[in-house]
Amino acid sequence: MADGRLIQYLLDDADGAPLTFTHVRTLSQALTVLARESYDVILLDLTLPDSEGLVTLETVHRARADIAIVVLTGIDATDVAIGAVQRGAQDYLVKGRGDGQLIKRSILYAVERHRANQRLLLAEAAFRNIDTGIMVTDAAGKVVRVNPAFSRVTGYDGHEMVGGQPNVLHAGVHEPAFYDELWHQLRETGAWEGEIWNRRKDGKVYPEWLRINVVTDESGGIAGYVAIFSDITFRRRAEQELLRQATTDPLTGLANRQLFTRLLTSTVEQATRYQRDAALLFLDLDGFKAVNDTAGHSTGDAVLREIGGRLRGAVRISDEVARLGGDEFVVILPEVRGREAAAAVAEKLLQETTRPFAEDLTGMRLTASIGIAMIPDDGVSYESLLHAADAAMYQAKRAGKNAIRFFSGHAAAC
Repeated sequence: MADGRLIQYLLDDADGAPLTFTHVRTLSQALTVLARESYDVILLDLTLPDSEGLVTLETVHRARADIAIVVLTGIDATDVAIGAVQRGAQDYLVKGRGDGQLIKRSILYAVERHRANQRLLLAEAAFRNIDTGIMVTDAAGKVVRVNPAFSRVTGYDGHEMVGGQPNVLHAGVHEPAFYDELWHQLRETGAWEGEIWNRRKDGKVYPEWLRINVVTDESGGIAGYVAIFSDITFRRRAEQELLRQATTDPLTGLANRQLFTRLLTSTVEQATRYQRDAALLFLDLDGFKAVNDTAGHSTGDAVLREIGGRLRGAVRISDEVARLGGDEFVVILPEVRGREAAAAVAEKLLQETTRPFAEDLTGMRLTASIGIAMIPDDGVSYESLLHAADAAMYQAKRAGKNAIRFFSGHAAAC
């Protein structure tokens, strides 16, 4: 009790803002008070009526690790001082050594050290538990630390990365100019953010969204870099699936009208630029309505799926096949050697259409009418070419079906 009064007297007499105290005599009283109140610092005597030694400190620290602790003891021993700091104390004072100013300074320093330590603990907890990958390097680019999320995404453990260079992650996707621009922006603005492709330890390449920030010291010098990234493979797949749904015919899996429009426009641009021939084939099934009427729409859908697969398999990978709707299909030949080559492809498509179907689909044999528009002779726009191929297809139907016609003002026969 006398020690407490003396210390309070010394602190009241010290310079600076006054300190307010709550004084208790026993450990049990201290724990009761600490359970309902919060303080900036605990000035702890290691010799109490109901507890003694470093076990007292351990008990208080477990109860309120969020409060700075300054230990008071009558024992001036290095091992006790080190033990106190190891068990959570921010400072260690020997009774009777020093005046109020020294004690007050020790308390204030302990509070600041504890607050700084708390911030470090919180930052470390965030570093270790966040789902975002983090890599820290020094000013020379050598890896200093990586967090567990980094290891989960890349497959590299911390010991495999620390001391090395981040370029072990490079996937070879980006040109050197990409990294030159990245570092240029880092030097100019202190940050870079964007999509980048990296390689996991198992060799798989993946996309990530990366942000790099320059870390500077108080004088503005570069102390290092912090890279934060997220694996966006799932997002990329979702985007690709949305794009597939938006550009694919759900029944046949072929390109839909929206994608066909873009593909035909691109084909016209390329054919015009490089002065080469291309062709658009418009195919309409003959008598398909009878399939739906006699066998039902589910059988009709199965036939359309089968026809779509046959058409796709009958042309080159570079050629494009799309379903416009109903039983109308179009084929883009982006590079073809004149009308004869286009007619040969059309003949092959007719043969694929007339091949028998499985008995569980329909017993009837289908045919098709195909109209051909040459690019750029018959048009240089999406509308004009589609109109020309469609008109030629109707000429083929009027000629008796199961036929091919090229577009012309008079719809001349193939």
